[in-house]
Amino acid sequence: MLSNETKETIARIRRQLSLFGWKILYDWTFSLAALIAYYLLISLLPLAVSLFAVVSLIFNDREEFQKRMRDRLTVTFPERGFNDTIDSLFNSISKQAGVLFAVGFVISIFTGSRLFVGIDDVLTIIYRIRERTILDQNFLALKMILAFITITPFIILFSSVPAILESHQGFYQFLVVFISCILSFIFIELIYVIVPKRQMRWKHTWCGAFVAAVGLQLVLLIFPWYVHQFMNDYAGQLGFVIIILLFFYLFGLLFVIGAQINAFFFDHIQPLKAGLGTCLCESVDREQIQLTDENFQTHEFMAEELNHIDQPALP
Repeated sequence: MLSNETKETIARIRRQLSLFGWKILYDWTFSLAALIAYYLLISLLPLAVSLFAVVSLIFNDREEFQKRMRDRLTVTFPERGFNDTIDSLFNSISKQAGVLFAVGFVISIFTGSRLFVGIDDVLTIIYRIRERTILDQNFLALKMILAFITITPFIILFSSVPAILESHQGFYQFLVVFISCILSFIFIELIYVIVPKRQMRWKHTWCGAFVAAVGLQLVLLIFPWYVHQFMNDYAGQLGFVIIILLFFYLFGLLFVIGAQINAFFFDHIQPLKAGLGTCLCESVDREQIQLTDENFQTHEFMAEELNHIDQPALP
């Protein structure tokens, strides 16, 4: 027989897990994960191009280092035909100079920074905080992308350390996964601490970053096997898009769930009373709801009337 204290503990844990589940559902977590996946899709190539542009500028006289960096970035894209396209793009970047290089770099920076704009929107919903202005949000995104392309070359160099032990295959594989997990944890932790528009503490964000980093390593280990076993029918660049979207969605889901863990268990942010759309509908000023006709003339309606009567035809 369980003691009363044990029963109360189990009941409290069950209640907490139930509330956490409702927070995940009511915050549109799965839709937010899809949003992160979309921003990853449109930002990954500009991020890689921006990173290689910086490396080419700094290490202009070290072709061996540039080749190593290009090879590691190209491996990011599993489709062989797509790899060749990216490799050609990197070769053209290496030969560019002057105004053309500067314009291409600025465009890549801006496009790649959209990922951090999306992350800021996601964390704003999870933490129930006021969103930044458009200028502040874009300024933060640009700072994050510049920090990313500054730190990543050193991360790649650090991740190359296990290659010295490549002859010891088992220990080498373990060391690669371990270092990759640490670097993933640091990068996700920095996002959780810096991006939200509120004071964040390491002790309130480490757990979610740890869960997301470990989950990402498990996905990196299991996902190739899953693709080989169950997605062989997807071939060519269309198949590559489907596979990469699934991978990005899993990463986005891990990232959002990690943030939800931090918000609920450490910052004690409780779930909404209903879904996000319902709460938004109930929180707006009902007397300010307006509809427009084809001439963009406003017609004011009470929200309660719209919920109980048929909408009248607009003139």
